[in-house]
Amino acid sequence: MDAYLEQRVEALEENCLAGIDTDEQWNAARPGLELQLREMLGLAPWPERTELHPTIVQTQRHEGFTVENLHFQSLPGLYVAANLYLPADTEAGPFPTILYVCGHASVQEDGVRMGNKTAYHHHGIWFAKHGYACMIIDTVQLGEFDGKHHGTYRHGRWWWNSRGYTPAGVEAWNSMRALDYLETRQEVDASRFGITGRSGGGVYSWWTTAIDPRIKVAVPVAGITDVRNHVVDGCIEGHCDCMYMVNNYGWDFATVAALVAPRPLLISNSDQDSIFPLDGVMRVHEKTAKIYKLLQAEESLGIHITEGPHKDTQMLRVGAFAWFEKHFKKSVAEFDSRAPKALEPAELRVFTDGLPSNERVTTVDEWFVPQVVDQAITDGGTTSEAREPGWQDRLSKVPGAIRDVEGFSITSAEQTEMKSIAGVELHKLVLDTASALKSYAILALPAKSPTTEARLCVGSTRDSSASGDSQSAHRVEFVLEGEVVTFDASSGQFEDAERVASLVSEGQTNVLFLMLQGTGDSAWHENERETTHLKRRIFLVGQSLDAIRASEIRGVLRLLEAGELANLKPATVRLEASGPATCLAMLAVLDFPEVGLVLHAVPADLAEQPILLGLSKVTNIPQLLRLASASGRTISLRESSTEVAE
Repeated sequence: MDAYLEQRVEALEENCLAGIDTDEQWNAARPGLELQLREMLGLAPWPERTELHPTIVQTQRHEGFTVENLHFQSLPGLYVAANLYLPADTEAGPFPTILYVCGHASVQEDGVRMGNKTAYHHHGIWFAKHGYACMIIDTVQLGEFDGKHHGTYRHGRWWWNSRGYTPAGVEAWNSMRALDYLETRQEVDASRFGITGRSGGGVYSWWTTAIDPRIKVAVPVAGITDVRNHVVDGCIEGHCDCMYMVNNYGWDFATVAALVAPRPLLISNSDQDSIFPLDGVMRVHEKTAKIYKLLQAEESLGIHITEGPHKDTQMLRVGAFAWFEKHFKKSVAEFDSRAPKALEPAELRVFTDGLPSNERVTTVDEWFVPQVVDQAITDGGTTSEAREPGWQDRLSKVPGAIRDVEGFSITSAEQTEMKSIAGVELHKLVLDTASALKSYAILALPAKSPTTEARLCVGSTRDSSASGDSQSAHRVEFVLEGEVVTFDASSGQFEDAERVASLVSEGQTNVLFLMLQGTGDSAWHENERETTHLKRRIFLVGQSLDAIRASEIRGVLRLLEAGELANLKPATVRLEASGPATCLAMLAVLDFPEVGLVLHAVPADLAEQPILLGLSKVTNIPQLLRLASASGRTISLRESSTEVAE
């Protein structure tokens, strides 16, 4: 899998901003790219700009500045706690205004969350003392609410990707709504909005600036590197999900950076930052500079590299301060760069009387991105209804849903082993692909092998991350004629081979048992943590394990259709699957109208599995059943006699 991911990274690098060689080409491409990014952030269509309900809780006056503790709702119940720093003489405004977005600083006192805005308050003070308004906002995680950024990192919320949800989208939306509020303040010059932040705040600066033209100057600090650093070099293990879009379109991060052009942009980083390595930062800068040059805006792009690790340092702050002074005040004069911390976290806490009961911050992942709503499955059959208009366009945005994922397709099958049990021949098949991956299957031929029918049994989708046991993925469960049979790849045989032979003989059908990627002979040997990050790396290259699996099923069906699998030329093919694999089966057969389906224990919804990027945004189980049956295909819905592991 590592070699496969290296291939995918190379493809993303090659495609990044390719074919854009003139300003006209960039200007033509930019609107579509911005829409793609919004889709990958869960912001297309835009959420409704509902009433903000801004509430100023407290105003504090200090020497040289004033700070307001306030909150607003970016959507109903989606509270954002903030501190607004203003110059002492507010009558001298309106002021250029900086939105400061926070990194992952945990600030608690006696178990009470103060919010990460308090950890960065010295930035707000500096800006206010130097003639700026500055709002610092909490994030969903590590703010005063206990929201989550680590959905796939440590909480097993793989379904975020299927929903098309990423906390990056929420943070970008909260930032945009903060600008909406700031536009209502008389102290604010809304024509001079800037944004900055470090680490997590650095990446939120990127998201917001890329999709909101109101940001005129940006200084993202330690918030970007390229996909190679994340996937090949393993930096993804140091990042939670807020760092990533749901990468349906297979972007490298320089495309995000390019969307800032031609506005003034300072890319700021430390030279020893372990989670934003310098080599990747420089590659992003190089590709971004190409777009700035096309737009004749080279002087608006800067890069600021300081000595040090991944840390908020004065050297980094000085670069940001100077960039805003230059572009908002046209000043290159020397200034006092000291920004000491001067306030206690408790002074900046907003919800001092407790959190509101109607808050929806802690459940935002469950509702932020709209999902398809349809009727539930009510019986054991389906009707051959017309396919809904636009279904192909919707599913085409989901990698692996209706066509093979980029860089993966099964090309041929080779028989490597053969055993005979009770008159049934069992052949081990190695399926070659157009990539570094291989797939594996077992072909069972009864003594009187018919040539007119074949059954493709798709294995369980369980991998080692489901149980924390890397050995469990070597045991693959199949359903054949409603009965569960198990193949143990570590021993190379079925656990009850005699029973398998009996079922095959009774059915008098050629049976192909397909072990899906990540199970059986392609099972990963990593521990749970390593498996978790391996799956996250697959997501970041714009795919998913289940998308590869759907491509595997599709590839085997193509070989059967062409008569290129073990000399089989079946006139009819039936595909049998259970649990989450039934959804993969329904997707895989959409281009094979003659293939019948036998589906056991179809999930009620797509809430948990399978995981394809954005799948539940565009379809659901009832729609999949209608799509699969629309050609008059025979579909049999059953319950298996034994529960199959997911």
